[in-house]
Amino acid sequence: MTRKKIFVVDDEKDIRDILSINLGKEGYQVESYPSGEDALKALKRLDAPDLIILDIMMEGIDGYELCKQIKASKEFRHIPVMFLSAKGDEFDKVLGLELGADDYIEKPFGIKELKSRVKAVLRRTAIAGDNGAENRVYSYKGVLLNPDHYELKVDGNDVKLTKTEFEILELFMRNPGKIFSRDNIIDSIKGHDVYVVDRTIDVHIMNLRRKLGDYKNIITTFSGVGYGFKE
Repeated sequence: MTRKKIFVVDDEKDIRDILSINLGKEGYQVESYPSGEDALKALKRLDAPDLIILDIMMEGIDGYELCKQIKASKEFRHIPVMFLSAKGDEFDKVLGLELGADDYIEKPFGIKELKSRVKAVLRRTAIAGDNGAENRVYSYKGVLLNPDHYELKVDGNDVKLTKTEFEILELFMRNPGKIFSRDNIIDSIKGHDVYVVDRTIDVHIMNLRRKLGDYKNIITTFSGVGYGFKE
């Protein structure tokens, strides 16, 4: 079986060494880079990694900007990103996740927790890929969702979604008629170990409906239960 490849991007050599040693012991192929610029060059010349662990506060291209560039690229947007940062405020975590990151871990961190969360992100990515292998385009009336290209078109027009909005809409369209509670939605799109709270789901649903325009009612509220996609 091919070993999973992980890029570690951090300007602190001690952090790069710690992660390289400990993740290497878990069987991962680890490649480390001291800057966002170096990581981008590696992405373009090497086989894409299965995960990128990314510091935020770096000179030049910082972690936020690197994540934005990765998620804006059709070639690399499928790669999961995990932030590893000393910035621990709620705002920083929410911003990181809204930029498309799959997890956010504060420094200092425990090696056991980090290894567990790395496994969780890779597992969720594998499951998402398996679930979408047979049908990667979902359409209903004037709404067309293409996860492979991370695109939503409404009546032929491109509509930009955040990563969380996209995942919620894909979850609904992949399971027409199924009702999801807020907890179901969080577990399905993020997993238990990622920074999301149930009250934000309502905000994401509201934003999704606004962006769907005339088709906003395809997302149905089931009073006292949750949300779903109704054909």
